[in-house]
Order: sequence, then structure tokens, then C-alpha cells
Amino acid sequence: MKLEDMVTVKVGRNISRVKEQHNLTSNTYTYEDLMDDLDGLFHHSTSSYYQAYSSDKDNHLSKSGEVVFSFVSSKAAIISDKNAGKIINQNFAKLIIKDKQLDCSYLCYALNESNTMKKQMAISMQGSTVRKLTPAILKSLDMKLPSLDKQQTIGEAYLNVKKRQALAKKQVDLEEQLYLEVLKQLDQS
Repeated sequence: MKLEDMVTVKVGRNISRVKEQHNLTSNTYTYEDLMDDLDGLFHHSTSSYYQAYSSDKDNHLSKSGEVVFSFVSSKAAIISDKNAGKIINQNFAKLIIKDKQLDCSYLCYALNESNTMKKQMAISMQGSTVRKLTPAILKSLDMKLPSLDKQQTIGEAYLNVKKRQALAKKQVDLEEQLYLEVLKQLDQS
């Protein structure tokens, strides 16, 4: 089944055309935000995920629980509460799930880790300097869907692994800071 049959791809806003430039850079969703969201260290609510779109006046603002995809890095994540309300620029797209038979955490797993999806993306990427996907290519990707229960199991396990990896990295960084501080104090005495 084509991805466009399961999701609506809503490309972010062209920031260069925004007239109100004040406070724009601090309120724009970035690659770092995407990676933080993928790490799963911040909470995201998925309960209102399917209802959030009918009354949207500005579809370029991020909402907690939405799936966002980076055209540059070809990574997907679920937006956390911390990054809600930021402007999604043209390097990203919201993937609005049309069918409740597709789990948002499984969608992230499939786009980020599935060998079948990675192979399709690698073949389809365009650009001479920076190779990236286009919205049309993203929509045309083929995706096989296991049962919803299996999707939820895979998606939840994937997000848990990403969170554990992020926590382990954070622990190593904190230990390094602690050891370096102890060494500095020993050196000064």
C-alpha cells in the first residue's frame, strides 16, 4: 500500500516568506528538536492525535503526538509536549494519519528502521549536493502493514529502545563530566 493512502503529507511553511520574522528562529522546529523527540525523553500525548486536524487554522504549528518527517535526514519522530507550538518549516512535513489502522509509533519505526523503506528511499533520493526526499517521493513509498496489535508492539518497543539509548548516552555524558570535574579538583590541589 502506498504511504499516501494511509497518511496526508503536509509540508511545512516556507520560512523565508513569513513576514513576521521576530522570534522566528527560537520558535521554529529544528533537526535537534526532531532528534530530541525521537530520543523520547520528553512526554508526548497521543490521545488527541486523530482529532487534532479538523479545526486547525494554522497547520504549520507542531502539536504533541503528531508525526513529523525530515526531508533532509529522512527521519521521523513523534512531537513531544516540549516542542509543541513550534513552526514546521519546509524541510519537514507532518504525516497526518488518515486510517486508524496505522499506529504513529510504527510509522516512525518503519520510516527510520525498515530495510524495505530505507531501500526505497535510497533509490529515490534526489539532489546533487544534498540528497533528500521530496514530498512526492515520500507519498509514493510502499509500506506493508502488519496487524494493529503487532504495529503497536513494534512501535512501542522501538520508541523504548530509542529512549534507553538516549538515557544511556546521557548517563555516559554525565559520568564524563563528573570524572573531569574530579580530575580538575585533584589537579588544583
